[in-house]
Amino acid sequence: MATISPVNRLKRSPASLFGAFVIALGIFVLWYLVAGELGLGDIVTLGLGLVVASAVGVWIRVADL
Repeated sequence: MATISPVNRLKRSPASLFGAFVIALGIFVLWYLVAGELGLGDIVTLGLGLVVASAVGVWIRVADL
């Protein structure tokens, strides 16, 4: 089995981390605004929005090699 040395590893740029963070923040803000317009601004709905936004941010971070 091939081993991966530190020299051959892929490097992720800080722009990838920043982009994922900004997208996750944008998704949460949109979730918050839509939930407020629909009258669903309770803590459970906002918590679910935080989970969804975090999952999308992690997905973008991992997918952006």
